[in-house]
Amino acid sequence: MSKKSNSKSAVEVLNQSGNIANAVLPAVSEMASPKPQTYISFSGGVESTTMCILYGKGNKAIWCDTGAEHDEMYERIDYCEKALKQIHDGDFEIIRLKANVKVKGQFVSSLTDAIMGWMFMPTQGRRWCTGKFKIEPIDIFLKEQGECELMIGLNADEESRAGNWGIMSNVKYKYPLQDDDITRDECEEILKQYNLQPDFPLYMNRGGCYMCIYKSVNEYKAMYLFDRKTFNKVKAIEEKVQDKRKKFFTISVNKYKMSEIQKLIESEIMNWGEDAVKSFYEKIEQKQACGAFCHR
Repeated sequence: MSKKSNSKSAVEVLNQSGNIANAVLPAVSEMASPKPQTYISFSGGVESTTMCILYGKGNKAIWCDTGAEHDEMYERIDYCEKALKQIHDGDFEIIRLKANVKVKGQFVSSLTDAIMGWMFMPTQGRRWCTGKFKIEPIDIFLKEQGECELMIGLNADEESRAGNWGIMSNVKYKYPLQDDDITRDECEEILKQYNLQPDFPLYMNRGGCYMCIYKSVNEYKAMYLFDRKTFNKVKAIEEKVQDKRKKFFTISVNKYKMSEIQKLIESEIMNWGEDAVKSFYEKIEQKQACGAFCHR
């Protein structure tokens, strides 16, 4: 809030009077407004972690837990929070949000519970997972914070990307990596300096939810190879979520059933041996992880 041109700051008044008892402080309306709280949209990925390093001191990151994250993601969030607190001398925290979605009369905080309650998986045409378990919890939180700022991790290489970010009237949306001309490669260099670069396995190319409809066949093959327990969990969900006609529903948008993906990778193992197949999938290039808002 701007001051009147002829008014003096509290510091000036105190300096002139030399005595707080004699100081006449400006009216509340004339004093500078407190700085709005700044939040960092945090996903655990390259750009959001870089923002936490560069701009995190005195600020708070927000991460939305869908309740259907890979174990490695939870480990990543814990590790980052501990490291970033050390970097910023304790003046940093990660706020962990969860959804509260009504499913057939009961509230659930887990995407998996919602899927099983509704017996309905998200699809390309009805991608309710992102809206209800990422966007809404964050927007509800921000709405309660009054005037605040949210840092979004679009880097200087992504100036052509557009997102529906500015929907909360009390929130100022900022893109500090673009403002400071920091590219993806420069983000990765910064993370290496602090040993905070993400090192997700292939089945987490997109980070986040273990049953994401946008995981590729290669991601699910890698999951079968390196995290069989989670693969079997996804397969069980797929086999249970059917429509009233018992028409089969495939989780992956590539239309392969999980059982078919299992047969594909088992055939590769039979032909080339498990060690050779594992070595191949470990070398597949990683892609950028899914962000806090996925695709609004």
